[in-house]
Amino acid sequence: MKVEIDIRVVKFLKVISEKDSAKAFSYIELFETYGFRLDTRYLKKVSGPVWELRPGKVRLYLFVKTKKQIIIYAIIKKSQKIKKEDLKIIEKRIREYL
Repeated sequence: MKVEIDIRVVKFLKVISEKDSAKAFSYIELFETYGFRLDTRYLKKVSGPVWELRPGKVRLYLFVKTKKQIIIYAIIKKSQKIKKEDLKIIEKRIREYL
């Protein structure tokens, strides 16, 4: 399964540490190989069509659009919960793709 990555996420992954970026890309490859069969340590459903890929302290948010999976947002995790501002950005980007 091929995953699209939003250009803003690619830019984010270029500015974070090389270690975190490499881990994020390895998780993306894992997802491309195993899809939604990944264990919850790696992948967790957030709500509706949004899933969270969890490479270390980086969080990648996937949007599932029919047969397409698009990584639409990425952050460095600082707390257990997703901030409201981050959810608003995720919702805005989903609307962009619809």
